[in-house]
Amino acid sequence: ICEQCCQAEGSIRCMSCTGVHAWCGPCAVKAHRNLPFHKVQRWNGTHYQATSLMDLGFLWHVGHGGGAMSPSPGESQSRGVWLCIWGRTSKLQVSSLRSSRSQMTIVHTEGIFTHEVSWCSCPGSDPIDLHLSVLRERLFPASISKPKTAFTFEVLNHFLIDALECKTSAMSFYQKLKRFTNNAFPDRVPVEYRELMRVSRLWRDLKHRKWFGFGHDTELDPGEGGLALFCPACPQPGINLPPDWKARYDRQYVIDGNFTAQHMKMNKPEMDVSLSDGKGYMVSEIPYQSHLQQSVDNKERSTCSNHRAINAANINKSNLRSTGIGATACARHGCFVPHSVVDFQKGERYMNTDYSICNALSYHSENITTALVIYDVGCQWSVNFRSRVKSSSSLFLPSGLEIIPAVGKFHLAAHKLSCFPRYSLNFVKGAGHLDGEILETLWAPFNKISPTARSMTQAHRQEVYDDHMRDSNWKKLVGIVPSLLKKYKTSNKCLEDMNQAYEQLNAVLDPNKVARWELDAVKAEADRGEALDIYLLRGDKAPTFHEAQLKLGKNPVSSSPNLGSVAWLAEGISIEDSQ
Repeated sequence: ICEQCCQAEGSIRCMSCTGVHAWCGPCAVKAHRNLPFHKVQRWNGTHYQATSLMDLGFLWHVGHGGGAMSPSPGESQSRGVWLCIWGRTSKLQVSSLRSSRSQMTIVHTEGIFTHEVSWCSCPGSDPIDLHLSVLRERLFPASISKPKTAFTFEVLNHFLIDALECKTSAMSFYQKLKRFTNNAFPDRVPVEYRELMRVSRLWRDLKHRKWFGFGHDTELDPGEGGLALFCPACPQPGINLPPDWKARYDRQYVIDGNFTAQHMKMNKPEMDVSLSDGKGYMVSEIPYQSHLQQSVDNKERSTCSNHRAINAANINKSNLRSTGIGATACARHGCFVPHSVVDFQKGERYMNTDYSICNALSYHSENITTALVIYDVGCQWSVNFRSRVKSSSSLFLPSGLEIIPAVGKFHLAAHKLSCFPRYSLNFVKGAGHLDGEILETLWAPFNKISPTARSMTQAHRQEVYDDHMRDSNWKKLVGIVPSLLKKYKTSNKCLEDMNQAYEQLNAVLDPNKVARWELDAVKAEADRGEALDIYLLRGDKAPTFHEAQLKLGKNPVSSSPNLGSVAWLAEGISIEDSQ
């Protein structure tokens, strides 16, 4: 028996409601007036069989808060006077109301549903504004004119979080929804994958514009990097520094490339539509392409070591539009710098990295006098960097900025020995315990989305990368306080230990030598370059084979008829080499 009317047979149960219920068809519809995405089943005499609220007679009234049009207060329905709570308040004969119904596919977190929708036809309503009525129901229409498909705000938020945290592709997400709808026969579920791709891009862009204060002003342009977050701890004049700051602040950057983030050539690039070109972390496409056309490709090989990043410059894959990306981040906290991520075309060339570094150095850095730039091949890149900037019409540096090049500690081991004192972070004042390799840790999650973004359109790929970089910076932002507190406590303890060891060492050294060394260190810090060679390790090299043979040859010749020791050793080494 129906638990609500206590008259009809209670053959309907809901699998989404809590508890055990039994309704008749009309009562089930009434109980789910505001729960259109619950899954119901009907008893057929032998077992419960899946059905839908639409099959039970559920009608979604769009524009009336989920309910049908009702008479205005003080008036009777028989007189034909009605009040629309969404349109203008008016009186209208019932006979003149235009009935407008259609079926709509609605995608929700619980699955894909089909509902019969009754559109508002009250005076003041406009059929052209049907999409606005859908949005008021917290549904995002897949089209503006006569929408037939819509996505709930909840499912769009779920998709964005799934993509950020679980690196879920749109196809995998929709396949999950299909299985939620009909796990036995998912092929019978309506396919709205293309609509999800389109609507999710619009939803992402609208959310970001609202979060950054551009949601209600369509005329105001966010500008380059206007929809991006940056590091809350790095000094930014006018943002996180007092107006009268006089102390000497510097910025620390690290740049690195990711050759996993490739991008295939598009069949119809002219059909691509960008929603936020240059507004996030990747640079604006047209100015960047103009810079590449004006730049001269550097054909010089590295004079330091056989670095893969530079020697891969001549590699060209015909099916790829981009062989990877290069990004600049703050070296201490690992936050991507807005509007500084570039695409590579033929490996990692200076024309690409120069554009990224110049954009990063110019971002919120007014009156900053010193910048530490850490780059895997900083020893070669820094040699002609300023001359390349001076000869380019698209590269700019803040006036009076001193750039200190350095190499990350992991990559420095692959450089020549002479690079160690000149580009080691150990000899840069203020660098602390930086390792210069923090971007390597940031690339790890990006490598999970690179296969998905590889075949996207250029605009879509840019939006996806911007979204993940924005999310990475957001996590750094909300966790910056406990992170800095932990590092502060650790550094204080390490400082006490190092001061104690320093004092113990000074106690057993000659004071005159210590004074001379301190003067040399101050001079090397000021002059840098070759002056830092005082820290170069000096040691005797091991003798070569020929030097060892010559030394042994100076031994007195034995009077024994047997072969001498030199010949014996030389023959043994030759036998070993031949094997």
